[in-house]
Amino acid sequence: FIRLPLVRLPPRSVIHINFVPYDLAFDARPIWTELRDAVGRNGLGTTTADRLRKKYGKTAEHLATRHYLMKQAVGELKSALVDICSQVPDQWFDVPVEDRALKGAACERARDRVLLAIDSFLFEFRSYLDLLAKFVHGVLVAINRGPFRTERLASGKSVEIMGNGGKLKPYNFLLYLVDVLSIPTDWLSFLVVQRNFFTHEGAPYCAIEDRLERPPVYDLIIMKTNIIDFTKADPDSFFRVSECQLVVDGIRALSAATQDYLQKALRTL
Repeated sequence: FIRLPLVRLPPRSVIHINFVPYDLAFDARPIWTELRDAVGRNGLGTTTADRLRKKYGKTAEHLATRHYLMKQAVGELKSALVDICSQVPDQWFDVPVEDRALKGAACERARDRVLLAIDSFLFEFRSYLDLLAKFVHGVLVAINRGPFRTERLASGKSVEIMGNGGKLKPYNFLLYLVDVLSIPTDWLSFLVVQRNFFTHEGAPYCAIEDRLERPPVYDLIIMKTNIIDFTKADPDSFFRVSECQLVVDGIRALSAATQDYLQKALRTL
């Protein structure tokens, strides 16, 4: 059996879709402006500036695309939550908790929709951070403001920024970056732990948390295993979707602070 190479022919006709980014969490365009203005000053030549734009221009575009995918992921997650919580019958107010279980095709579709939404949320936000780490580290190194191979954080913990072969370790660099910018790390740790588990180890389950308030107030619980009795469950085996807001807020803060940090670094060359 001989496997023939795939021949991908160019399309005969294409309808392009417009993409003009605006109001980005992290906007590389002001960075390029500062880079252009810095050319000729001490420490930055035209060659370095051209090399930076060429090497990280596509990364900047990818960041803009991920920005909108993150925005869409948040919107879809909110919509999916409304959908699945609408499956709870109003007359369940007096039904014992142990007798409440949603069933049926509509419920299953809503369940799968919310699980897909949470998976998309974790993937898109983590991918965005990897791109941000690559871009920021590349610019800092090019202007001789990059970190050492190993850095000590304010907590006293040491993190290895570069691995074997000089390859960047994005998560460790992000830990260094949030430390430099004095941004809390709880949301970052949360995102990385959950995304790694659902990408490499398991699949999500979900249940609706009834906060026993009237009018009804619900939250969605995402589980790493099918938990029956939460009083006996490991707290690390589940999380509430409401906790995802910490990730949204954290990435907004990091993106804004990082953009300002890079612009100031370029101005001081």
